[in-house]
Amino acid sequence: MIIDIEKWGNPEKKIKILLVDDRPENLLALESILSSPDFHLISVNSGEEALKQVLLDEIAVILLDVQMPGMDGFETARLIKSREKSKQIPIIFLTAISQALEHVKEGYHAGAIDYIFKPFHPETLKMKIEAFIKIYQYQEQIKLQNEVLKVTGETLVDTLVTLDETGKMLTINPAIIKMFGYTVEELIDQPIDLIVPDLTGYLSEPKNIGKIIETFAFRKNMNSFPADIQIGEAKIEGKRVYICSIRDVTKRKLIEEERFRKIFEATPCLVSLQSVKDWSYINVNKSWLTHSGYNHYDEVINHSSESLKYIFHSEDSSETIVETKDLLHPVQSSRIKYLNKSGELREGLLSTEFMDIHGEDCVLSVITDITDRVLVENEMARLDRLNLVGEMASGIVHEVRNPMTTIRGFLQMSKDFPSAEFIDIMIEELDRAHSIITEFLSVSKMDSSARIWKDLNEIINNLFPLIQAKAMYADHYVHLDLDNCPVLEINEREIRQLILNLTMNGLDAMTSGGRLTIKTYQQDNEVVLAIQDEGNGIKQEIIDKIGTPFFSTKKNGTGLGLSICKKIVSEHNAAIKIKTSNEGTTFFVHFTIQESREDMLI
Repeated sequence: MIIDIEKWGNPEKKIKILLVDDRPENLLALESILSSPDFHLISVNSGEEALKQVLLDEIAVILLDVQMPGMDGFETARLIKSREKSKQIPIIFLTAISQALEHVKEGYHAGAIDYIFKPFHPETLKMKIEAFIKIYQYQEQIKLQNEVLKVTGETLVDTLVTLDETGKMLTINPAIIKMFGYTVEELIDQPIDLIVPDLTGYLSEPKNIGKIIETFAFRKNMNSFPADIQIGEAKIEGKRVYICSIRDVTKRKLIEEERFRKIFEATPCLVSLQSVKDWSYINVNKSWLTHSGYNHYDEVINHSSESLKYIFHSEDSSETIVETKDLLHPVQSSRIKYLNKSGELREGLLSTEFMDIHGEDCVLSVITDITDRVLVENEMARLDRLNLVGEMASGIVHEVRNPMTTIRGFLQMSKDFPSAEFIDIMIEELDRAHSIITEFLSVSKMDSSARIWKDLNEIINNLFPLIQAKAMYADHYVHLDLDNCPVLEINEREIRQLILNLTMNGLDAMTSGGRLTIKTYQQDNEVVLAIQDEGNGIKQEIIDKIGTPFFSTKKNGTGLGLSICKKIVSEHNAAIKIKTSNEGTTFFVHFTIQESREDMLI
């Protein structure tokens, strides 16, 4: 069906008014009174001409003289009202004859809606015409809306149903036939739950109004299909009525499933889909087979015994072995280890999500394998330690050479003047050299120790000879400002590397004669380590890149130092902050104070 837009709703189209009178002077008077840019006045002098004009044009209102030769006004009105196209046109009789009640009743029986007796008042006539024009415009709008609704209902591919408060179907558009296989008559006065189970329960919930509900609908042959349901609400004469649209989304779901299948197969992550009913595998992708050590899908699909076991790390450093069925809630990027069929222990990030697929409860598991990444990170840490050792080597050699020279001098002197005082000095110098060498060697140890409760100040004091050796070699001065702080549960080797990396960076940032300050203090529930240099500061664009592996402002730098520092800080649930200006830079490391096991037992 095609809607004629020219017929309705065209604001530029003038309203047509038909004037019928056998006397030209009367028509002239009417035209003068009703003249308006919004009106198109059509004047005819007989009933026959009026009938012709009604057939040709869309007339809004007719002013009809009663007493005319030939076909009078009453007969003309009856013929106009007898035709389907023109029966709704309002007719106003103009007459100068008897105003008797019987005469007026005859006019109304003929189809008139009003009478104006001559001589009439011009303003009154004009106001009446304007009122009827408004009624005409409202009627035209209603016709247009009804026509649009009719066309929409007939051409809409979605099923459109109106429901009463109990969920009973009141009206249904023709789309129901193709979508459900029912005729309209079969479903009128039936509950909506017949075709969309449990939909009536959604009507009483205001939050569901206007919301798209994804569910399943059932055809007459009881075959189900995925459907999107949207409910609207209206009130008619105080009664609540619901408008429900039902859209068959089978094609869309097939496209989504195909897209999901392609992503499922192409992703390098390990993806599996398991049934919650018996925890058997519904599907796994190729990456899952490859990393888990299975050769064929048949070894896994429909089997629950082959479920991967995950190793979770607890806060107390213990490990817990679980399967997917043990996870009561979805997890997001949880660090785990998993043992594949070949006995290889691999590392990954696990995410799970529960979902409904074709009416079956399932869980989707995605593992991002990070085994290779962890190996690279460990190698980066090793390279950084080697780089750190190399940086300190020159200062340490210089610092060790000094006590060796002193000892050699005293040994030469003791040949001629043996003295216990000389021997004490030599022992003291040897102990100093031994301390420096011991700390130097401990930096390059590769074994990773477990976390212990340790005083941060003790670690700094033990490292001080190394830091001082590096500082003196570059003509710098190191100042310690250490307050009493609670002990921390830390990995001592990692914290030593953190301190050395930050202090070496600080020393390298200064020109000759600079002072490096190492400070510790307690701030609220934190122990703060602050390392301050007197360099020229760091530009903002460089701060944003600090910690990026292999980004360095040093000529021969690797960029690994601060990257490792960020990793160490993160693993200790600490935070690193930077304050910089043209007078120097301070790195703050905030450690959260925790209760020791002894304190918890007390």
